[in-house]
Formats: sequence, structure tokens, C-alpha cells
Amino acid sequence: MKQPVLSRRKFLQLTAGVTVSSALAACVAPAAPAADSGDAGMETTTIDVWAYPRTENDGDIVYAPLNEGFHAAHPDIMVQVEVQPWGGRREKLYAAAAAGEAPDIWDATTDTVPAYITKGVILGLDDLLTADDLADYHAAEIDAASLDGVLYMPLIEAEVNGIAYNGGLLSELGYDPATASFQTWDELYALGERAAEQNWYLESLSTFSWGGFLVTVHEAGGQVYTDDRTDSNFLEQPVIDALTRWVKEFQEGWVPLEYAIGSVDEQGGLPDYWLSLEQVTARREDAACVQDVEANPDLEYVIGHARSMDSSITAVSGIVSGQGWAITSQSDAVDAAVTWVKYMIMPEQVGTRANLAGTTPVGNKSKEVWNPAPCTAEYVDRFGPLLFAGVDTNTLWQESKVVAGPQFQAAVLGQATVEEALETIKTEIDVLLLEQYG
Repeated sequence: MKQPVLSRRKFLQLTAGVTVSSALAACVAPAAPAADSGDAGMETTTIDVWAYPRTENDGDIVYAPLNEGFHAAHPDIMVQVEVQPWGGRREKLYAAAAAGEAPDIWDATTDTVPAYITKGVILGLDDLLTADDLADYHAAEIDAASLDGVLYMPLIEAEVNGIAYNGGLLSELGYDPATASFQTWDELYALGERAAEQNWYLESLSTFSWGGFLVTVHEAGGQVYTDDRTDSNFLEQPVIDALTRWVKEFQEGWVPLEYAIGSVDEQGGLPDYWLSLEQVTARREDAACVQDVEANPDLEYVIGHARSMDSSITAVSGIVSGQGWAITSQSDAVDAAVTWVKYMIMPEQVGTRANLAGTTPVGNKSKEVWNPAPCTAEYVDRFGPLLFAGVDTNTLWQESKVVAGPQFQAAVLGQATVEEALETIKTEIDVLLLEQYG
């Protein structure tokens, strides 16, 4: 059975797959002494892993050294890693599962766990991993990889989202970039007014960014879905406040009108006003402090602050999201697959993988072996503890985006009121909740 291992999207061109066989000797993090492999009669088990690219050659750069250490500790397990292209990855996995040809393991994304469960592709791991195996994870990292209390894909990397400021633009607007802080919506609105006077944008909001809308709702102290997933809160005040803010920012001209899109297909090719130095704040990922400045050396990148509607509400920075190792439900080598997953989620392996792949590790001890750029480490330290997970992040993610996007567009363009848009969304979403959760 062929298994793919998944890697990160950030640093590369997404191209064709590469297969790597990992019957190698120890090379990276220290592993237990290998058993005597001279016994020609040793019975071996082969597992297949699908991964997704983070570097120009993940097979050699990431997985060969990681699997050298694994094979030294477990010479009876042979690991074949196939680096797949990002495009169409979910559909390819579903098709492979339907044909009985799914890998044993693949690198899954947090936002699609419910779909994997519905399609019967993913194996629950509660009975296969111990508390010691998971000791280095934060509670939110476990929540993000679980559904209804069952863990499906222990994370290996995180995408830590937060807020960045353009220090050069702030200076021109009369702020000191070293002390400027925009943590409440009123403070943000005041900045938007000043930015508009210079024909600059405050930030960027896409009507098809479901994650962005969830963050705005949580900044308002709300939650879109009830804990039991039987109802939605689209007509509750925090959700109304969130969409009202979006409408205000679009209608005031504080965000680019081009981002009021009506379909997923329209997301490509939109202008990047942040990198063209025409946008004062932006929601960015952890390594952007390096990547953005490399893309435009004139950008004065300042690490910003998490937000809330007002000071009475706990600020949030973003959603716990990332990649994790998942075992397919049709694997015929579950014991060997679990052994590999347990090895790869050890803190030293998580940290080592992050160094090799140029990503951000989850957990605590893993960061002791992680060597990021100083600004990336500061970004993760500031925003990581303020990420949230839970029912909103693993309920009807793709469906919510498709249903809500056109209604958000109608509201920000003045074609529907906030209440009308949210009523339409609630009507459609509640039908889906009933179908999915009863």
C-alpha cells in the first residue's frame, strides 16, 4: 500500500512527486541503538507515506535524514516517502482510498479533518497514542487535530498567524512604530481614517476568507457554531458585529474593493498592497518577517499585536492550523505506521523537521532544537499563545466558505443588509448542520 507524507506549502514551487526509500543509517537527531540488522531472515514491513513539498527537494532535504534516524531505531520497518504536488491533493487521496490504494500515512491539514472522517479515510488514534506521546503539545494543538474528542492527526507544524505593521507608513502617519499599538477596533478604525487620507489601505479582507471571518467573530467575543454543532449563531450579536466591521471597512475604502469576491476562483491574481507598501497592517504568517522583506527590502516590517473588539474581550491572534500525520483507515500496516508516527512526533524530530523544511514546529520542547530567524521566533512567541481552536475551526469549513462568501460580498457591496446576509447564511448552514450532525 503506498503512503504519502505531507509537507509545507510556503517556500516552493509545487511540482511533481518524488519517491524516496528510507532504509538508511542514523544521521539526524539521536535515536535508540539499532538492532542487529545482520540477520538475513529479519522480517520487514513497508509503509508508504505521502508528503507535500516545503523545499525544492523534500525527499533528500527533509525525509532522507529523518528516516535515517528512524531506520536505525527500527530496522524492521521500511518507509517509502512520496512527495506529492499540492494541487488536487485531497481529491487524489480520496480517489486512492476509493480504489483501495491509499497510503498508510499522509500529512493532513487541520481544516479538512471532518471531510476525511465523513469519507472514511482517516483512522482515529486515541487508542494508539499515549499521554506520553502527546505530552509536548498545547491543548489547542490537540483540539485543532481532533473532532468530538477523538485525535486524528497529531500536528508536526503550525502556521502561526498574527498582525504586522508597516513601520515606514506608520511613521508618515505620525505614529512611532516602536510603540504603536492597535489592539481594539476603535484604535484600528482611527488608523484606517488616517491611512485613507494618504490613499493607503488599513488592511486586506477577503469575502471568501472563512478563517479571517472566524477570527473577527472571536475578536468580538463570539463563536459561530454551538458546541454540539446542532445550531449556528449567525444572528447573535458578535457575528453581527463582525460582519458590520467588514462592511464598514469596505464602505470606508479602508480595504481593497477587489477583495470583495464572489467565488473561490476569483481569489487568484489579486494585487498585494502590503508588499507594494500601500497597506498599513496585514495578517501574516510566522516567517513573513523574513520572506516579505526579501520580497521588498523597502518594507519596514514591525511585529504587531493581537486584537479584540474592546478591552473587555480577550484578544486573539488567529486560528491553530497546520499539518499533521494521519493514518489511513485502510492501512494494512497500522502497527508499523503508528511506530513511525510516534517517532516523528517526538519533540526532537518535530524540531529537526522544522529546521530542515523551513517551517514552524508545534509543542514546547521541539522549539529547543528549532533555529528560526530571530524575528520569526519573536512572532511565534507573541502570537502562538493567542491562537484558538475548537468547534468553529473544524465544523463545515469548506461548506461555510462557499455558502457565506457570496453573502459577505453582497453585504459589503451594499446589495444586502448585514442582517439579510446573515439570515440567508444561517438558513443554508443550518440545513447542512442537520444533515451532517442531526
